[in-house]
Amino acid sequence: MRGFRLCLLLTALSVGALVPDALAQEYSWSGNMALGLGTRPDYVGSDDQELPPYVAGHVAYGPYYLDAQGQQVRLGMELMPGLSLGPMMDIESGRDHKIKSDRVGRLPEIDDAFEAGGFVSYGWTGLFSPKDGLTLDATYLADVSNEHDGAIGSLGLIYGRKLGDRWSVGAGVRLTYVDDDYAKAYFGVTPMGAAASGLPVFDAGGGIRDFGVSARVAYALDENWSVQLLGSYKQLLGDFKDSPMVKQEGRSGQISGAVAIGYRF
Repeated sequence: MRGFRLCLLLTALSVGALVPDALAQEYSWSGNMALGLGTRPDYVGSDDQELPPYVAGHVAYGPYYLDAQGQQVRLGMELMPGLSLGPMMDIESGRDHKIKSDRVGRLPEIDDAFEAGGFVSYGWTGLFSPKDGLTLDATYLADVSNEHDGAIGSLGLIYGRKLGDRWSVGAGVRLTYVDDDYAKAYFGVTPMGAAASGLPVFDAGGGIRDFGVSARVAYALDENWSVQLLGSYKQLLGDFKDSPMVKQEGRSGQISGAVAIGYRF
């Protein structure tokens, strides 16, 4: 319930701050979407890849916006130029016997977890050119589906720039922190799990799960359509790197990416 309470609080604060502005003017709709094919680890820490569809989109109505990427959705409100906050949700992919690692597949299954929380971000524009921007954001999510009962927080810095009329590029860095409950659910091995899988018992503790870098390149075909290439690398740290699911059956370096077609409206 921690995530739901945080969502309600953020929504109330944001809407309350924006009501006078919303009554004073009319807004217009704008947005973009992208569809494509992605690649990501079979599970967090896996050495194998899977090929899920890539879906992303952004819809704005004045200071209000809905931002979605993969299984994460944010409902943002711009309180003042550059400063936004709001509720968000995510679905943490589970782990079952269908994964490629035979031994990890024998561990108890974990269903998809529904997580809710919030985010806050602040952006600067025109740092090095009139067409660039830098955004700092922080997120917090808690499991509200009683699947792992844990919490996840992250801090990210993203830079984007347009290069002429056609090209645009972006890059980012992010630290992700998880608590003990999350760590034990996804990276721990209980005595029962060890007996079933042959992996050693491992008691994972919370901390900084990973440090990640990402990049994005887009080429505009015309005013509406574009081709996009995205990639990211995450390095697992601490107990997460040392978990037998990673150390013996996977790898600590996690690679993801996607190729997509974008449409702006």
